[in-house]
Order: sequence, then structure tokens, then C-alpha cells
Amino acid sequence: MKLFRLLLVALLFSCSDDSKETQETGEPKPIVVEMEKTNVPNNLTDVTGTYILENNREYGVREDGKYKILLTKSKYKDKDQKEKEVLTYTIFDVAKNKPLYFTVEIDVAKRLERNWEYYDTYNPEITDKKLVCKSRIKEENK
Repeated sequence: MKLFRLLLVALLFSCSDDSKETQETGEPKPIVVEMEKTNVPNNLTDVTGTYILENNREYGVREDGKYKILLTKSKYKDKDQKEKEVLTYTIFDVAKNKPLYFTVEIDVAKRLERNWEYYDTYNPEITDKKLVCKSRIKEENK
């Protein structure tokens, strides 16, 4: 009898999956990053380019490998000096091993979106952040 139950459970879990691939689970889409043209100082690093999202990873790498887009956890202290944790996408300089630009706080449910605005700092308490660049999913030519 135990063998029969085990066989039924095995058959139940071996059924084919008829679910459809969604954009999030399908082939990774290239991410385009473009620098802002207004109110951006000239001394900022130009990270413009197409970033390819790595399979099964939360980051993308620019074609030349110089920069990555990473999903990171950052910590900051609020007005009451309590430490807070926030998710951000960071454009990271691979050679210098240093983060360059940061998104604002990201809701965990929206972390797979690719349309982000990147600023010169990640601290949510700083209100005069400078918008540096934006990212979006590369549209395919039809």
C-alpha cells in the first residue's frame, strides 16, 4: 500500500507544466542606460550603453564589461539614528570596485522592472539628489 501511495505522489509531480513563459522568466532583455542631459555635471562617469542581464542573476553587465547594474541592499540611518535597509539598483564600476549611481528605494515586488532613474546618492534622507541617468528595457526592432 505504501508503494502505491508513493507511485501516486510521483505521478502527481511528474505532470507536464503547461504554464507560459512571462517576460520575467523568458529570455533576458537587454537594458539600455542613458545619461541625463540636463543639470548633470561634466565630471560624472558616462555609463551609457546596453547591459545584458545575466541568466538567473539579479544583475546586468555592459557590453564592454566595465560596468554592472547590481541589485543591492544598502543601509542608512534615519532621523532617529535607527539603521534602515533598502533595496537599490546600483551602477557599479568593475575596475574600481565602487558603486557610482543609485536608484531610490525599490519595493521588493517591483525589483524585476528595468525602468529606473539613477541618482548620485542612495540615502533616502537626502532630498537634493541629482538625477544622473535612466535605464529601460531595450525595445526589439520589428
